[in-house]
Amino acid sequence: MAQEKQLGIGLIGAGAIMRLSHIPTVMKSGIAKLVGIYDPSRERADALAESSGSRSFETLDALLDSREIDAVIIATPNNRHEEAAVAAAKAGKHILCEKPLAIDIQSATRIVKAAEEAHVVLQVGFNQRFWSQVQIAKQLIDSGFIGDVHAFRSVYSEKASAYPAASRYRYDLAQSGGATIIDLTIHRIDLARHLVGDMTGVFAELSHHVLPEKVDDNVWLLTRFANGARGGLSSDRYSPAIGDGTDLYGTEGSIHIASETLNPFHAAPLAVYTERKAADLPDVLRDAHYPDAWWNTFEGGWIKIFPPRKSPYAGQFAEFCRCIQEGAVPLASGIDGLRAQEVVQGAYISKNEGRWVDLPLPADAPFNLPSY
Repeated sequence: MAQEKQLGIGLIGAGAIMRLSHIPTVMKSGIAKLVGIYDPSRERADALAESSGSRSFETLDALLDSREIDAVIIATPNNRHEEAAVAAAKAGKHILCEKPLAIDIQSATRIVKAAEEAHVVLQVGFNQRFWSQVQIAKQLIDSGFIGDVHAFRSVYSEKASAYPAASRYRYDLAQSGGATIIDLTIHRIDLARHLVGDMTGVFAELSHHVLPEKVDDNVWLLTRFANGARGGLSSDRYSPAIGDGTDLYGTEGSIHIASETLNPFHAAPLAVYTERKAADLPDVLRDAHYPDAWWNTFEGGWIKIFPPRKSPYAGQFAEFCRCIQEGAVPLASGIDGLRAQEVVQGAYISKNEGRWVDLPLPADAPFNLPSY
């Protein structure tokens, strides 16, 4: 059988995430090739192109005009996502856009519409959906293994200097559209939607404590879900140790997920509590349990799972390529990006007005960044 043609990938943006994740992922994929890079800083684009064995483009239009390029990965400051994504859609290029999809729901809606009209794949870079432990948890929840989920909580914290960013645009609100909430918390907003379902309300406390820029570096959200569940999400940009952990509580069990890091509070990347006996366990749990003695069987309790540590960026990119080849809707679609953006924008309204905000937001919902 003839090997399928490799997909030609163009990169829009030449920052740290391209160098650390997207370029290695494309080059190791075996199903795609890196064609070239565009960045407003030609010097930065040239340096990244030279190190990756590709080439740089002088303009965005030049990259999008290339017949070698089938799809683009967008990783620019957030306020430039719309321009790049809409132009890529009009050029017939499939789009993998880093989160957040945009800085407000109006911009995100225009991106989604442009991709739909052009019949191109639009995937949002919510890579945390692709951790093995998240995928196992999703299967257990969807199968009803832990019963009806009534509570979700998650923490994702990281000091600002931990990530080797090329600039501090994340803390320039005109470029980023938000700081900690739109860079860290939005990952867990998406994870909550992925595992529990759509949110119907948000109440937010966003504050500034440590960073030199007057931005949100301490985030706390309360959320309501369409299935009646409640959630609590928190993030900060000052914790020297990365804070990470997601818990789901159901009527028949609990699930704990650690994805970004393990610390002394984590027993395993994935831990599941159930009162079911061995015969009623799915294989993934039965195979993971080690009894006190070989002749004993599982009688209920915690089961720790250590799935292979596979790059979520590799899984994300494989999904992107599959959807291009099959004409499928991605696991993390443009609509998922829009819905996550609604939670962020709703949180701003909540902070500014001191109230619960119903979701989804109306199309003309205001976008007013809080002051700190």
